[in-house]
Amino acid sequence: MEEKRHFKKNTAAYLFIAPLAITVALVLLYPILKSAFMSVQYWKVAKPIAEGNPFVGLDNYAAAIQSGHFLKSLGITFLYIIVTVALRFLLGIGTAVLLNIPFKGRGLVRALVIIPWAVPEVVACLVFILMYDYQFGVINDLLLKLNLLSNPVAFLGEADTALWAAMFVNVWKGFPFAAIMLLAGLQSISKSLYEAAEIDGASKWRQFLSITFPMLKPVSVIVFLLLIIWTIKDFGIVYVLTGGGPSRVTEILTIFIYRAGFKSFDFGLASAAGMILLAISIVFTVMYMKATKAGEMS
Repeated sequence: MEEKRHFKKNTAAYLFIAPLAITVALVLLYPILKSAFMSVQYWKVAKPIAEGNPFVGLDNYAAAIQSGHFLKSLGITFLYIIVTVALRFLLGIGTAVLLNIPFKGRGLVRALVIIPWAVPEVVACLVFILMYDYQFGVINDLLLKLNLLSNPVAFLGEADTALWAAMFVNVWKGFPFAAIMLLAGLQSISKSLYEAAEIDGASKWRQFLSITFPMLKPVSVIVFLLLIIWTIKDFGIVYVLTGGGPSRVTEILTIFIYRAGFKSFDFGLASAAGMILLAISIVFTVMYMKATKAGEMS
């Protein structure tokens, strides 16, 4: 009875959120459930069998784990996440500290910092493809003039540099988000703490370690986890820059899934790899939710 009264009292609210709930179910929930079912079925479209799509249990998961390409992609993905998240966070906190210092034109600089984050991924990648060009790229030209290179480098075409070149674009595009979030956290710190520290003779570095960094911990944890979640599902930057090549050295897990499904037409394997990626994402999502809840409680 209590539930019925609650529903009648909030009928209008439920009707307002119903379209969104239905849309989310169709666009998000249904594909996840469909992929979960496909991950335990035979879905090799290029090699159809008379039974159609029979249940195969965990065979697709076993095939993924036993695949050298999958394990390599998983390792590349973790390296990609560790390097890009760490650099974006460090650049973000450094930029935030600088933008928190009063100086002439600070408002304009703050607006300009957001530009890399606002530029669409494909546009940014196309610009960097031109900049990385072996013959006419500005990066090669600059490094040659500074005598840092003796010969031009095909940054996106060589196994030793392709992944790092893609990481650089990811960091360039993503660090403004961390900077703006951390800047908001910096501005919430009371100036009286710094004034008291100066009276005690604390240096700027000591103030950063004893005041700034601890006070930024709640927002830092959230930013860190958000960066990890977004990087896990990253696809566009690496795909546009390298397509996963050369020799699969930039094949992160999302590109492995794309190739398994739309190149090899093994949708069972692709779905199984997708479920593994989803499980990893859920772990960090739960951590993010706990971090935000802890921040609200504090």
